[in-house]
Amino acid sequence: MLKTKELILAHGLLRRVEPFFVNPMRAFVCLLLIFAASPALATTYRWVDAKGKVHYGDVMPNQQSGLGHQELDKQGRVIRETQRTLLTPEERQRRAEETAAQEEHLRRVADQQRRDRALLATYTDESEIDLARDRALELEKLTLSGLQSRLNSSAAKLSYANGQLARFRAARVAEPANVLQMRDEAQAELAHGGEAIRQREKIMNELKQRFEAEKTRFQELMELKAMTR
Repeated sequence: MLKTKELILAHGLLRRVEPFFVNPMRAFVCLLLIFAASPALATTYRWVDAKGKVHYGDVMPNQQSGLGHQELDKQGRVIRETQRTLLTPEERQRRAEETAAQEEHLRRVADQQRRDRALLATYTDESEIDLARDRALELEKLTLSGLQSRLNSSAAKLSYANGQLARFRAARVAEPANVLQMRDEAQAELAHGGEAIRQREKIMNELKQRFEAEKTRFQELMELKAMTR
């Protein structure tokens, strides 16, 4: 129901447009203008901001443009709904993260398929995997043996230099620069050689683990192949 003030306003508008009522079309347009001017028929907007908070208002804020809203009548019923066409910054970030995760998953699947094809193309049975492992480890053992020989030589060099320096100190004679240099070089060689040996031992352990994983995967692929025959 229109309030008294609104009825007076509508009555005043009717009196002003009364001469136009002789023309039905003109009368219809005037009635539309009257009801459009009535606050009782004003539209209420409902929207949800980026933080999930619900808002109501007579005017939609500019920052909400494209994010969707509803139009309600005076009883609070939805008379029109505008779907969102834009994403909030949080939603764009989440969408980007989901896309990146999906792409990473697809990349891993493709990489695993490539390794599986190479595995089946390289070996025909498990014994060939063991043979390849033993050959790779043998090469690493040869490298390790050479490193150990150089390490022993550096240790002997250091022992000799330290012995010479001890004799010079006992005789209270200045330590020769060349002997000091020999000692320093031997110490550096030992440090470098020790690190090199540790790295080769790490590589050998990684080789064992890799070939063991390849054997396990080869067995799985052969079982799947037998099941699909």
